Amino acid sequence: MELETGSGVVPYIYSPNIKVCAIQWCIGLELALLAKDPMRVFMTTDHPNAGPFIRYPRIMKWLMSQEAREQQIDAFKHKDKVVAATHLAGIDRELDLYEIAQMTRAGPAKALGLGEMCGGLAPGLAADVAVFDFNPNGPYAPDDIEKAFSNAEHLFKTGVQIINDHDIVSNGNKRTLWVNARVNENPQVMRDVKEKFLRYYTVTLNNYEVSGHHYVPNPYVIEVDATQ
Repeated sequence: MELETGSGVVPYIYSPNIKVCAIQWCIGLELALLAKDPMRVFMTTDHPNAGPFIRYPRIMKWLMSQEAREQQIDAFKHKDKVVAATHLAGIDRELDLYEIAQMTRAGPAKALGLGEMCGGLAPGLAADVAVFDFNPNGPYAPDDIEKAFSNAEHLFKTGVQIINDHDIVSNGNKRTLWVNARVNENPQVMRDVKEKFLRYYTVTLNNYEVSGHHYVPNPYVIEVDATQ
């Protein structure tokens, strides 16, 4: 099997009956809950490892509710050993909506160099707005958090309404973001790469090349000049 570090995008089921899986689950939440700056902690398909994005609402529930974390810990087959090996059971921090927004919107946008285009509600930014049926100030159960974030009440993408009252009403405006990176190419490096492909791969280097407009019908180019 040939993989270019992409195996992590395959969803992985963590079993509550396996101690190692339970410890891995705890470690991921510990990192997020102990971090002082939510702008530097993101949810991706590889962190938590192999976590599918459709489960982000469940992760938000665990981050926002100590009760939800305790319920999951109580369900572990090796609860005592897991608690002894980790610190999660002793963490009472619960993230608020602002911190979740930093972790899932503003932080990733800034890290990707898109802070001037998206990741916030300031004038001039792209009108990407999600509205959820959830009141953080009212009484709610942990599952209410997951339910709310699993089904947006309204969603706007670049100003176009995609979801209205939980129903999809439009496909929206599609575009492909890509980076046009200019670098000082090293001929020796390119020769080494080509030789590696010839010796070890069943495909050629040409299989990895993307030919401009053929794959980017609605491009948004981010120019990066690394030649200096």
